[in-house]
Amino acid sequence: MTFVEWVSAVVLTGYFACSTGGGASLTGPSTSPPLPAGSANVAIQDFTYSPATVNIRVGAAVRWTNYGPSPHTTTSNVGAWDSGQLNPASGSGSYGGATQGGTFQLTFTRTGTYGYHCRIHPPSLYPGFTGTVVVTP
Repeated sequence: MTFVEWVSAVVLTGYFACSTGGGASLTGPSTSPPLPAGSANVAIQDFTYSPATVNIRVGAAVRWTNYGPSPHTTTSNVGAWDSGQLNPASGSGSYGGATQGGTFQLTFTRTGTYGYHCRIHPPSLYPGFTGTVVVTP
């Protein structure tokens, strides 16, 4: 094998190893996975969840996105989930920064009414900063 053939083989191997067929995109930042049909989006901003109550069916998901300037969480009242810290929107640090902040997505597999709050800003200090997910069959 000549040097040129060897270099060509190495380049092609690298190309195929890094191609998008393996799942990673080389063209830009990743995006959140698409939501299943009937799912809901909840915006977190100004110490509120909007909408505060969402109604979905079993198998659908809720995606929370922090658009405000402060870190927040979405934490189940009964310990069913905790998003961890969702970072604030980026940009100048003002409300409605240039791009969305942290997101958390959860698929609900059982019927029920699920209350939640921000662990960083608890209901004892921020009584209006709560939300509810209602899951029906």
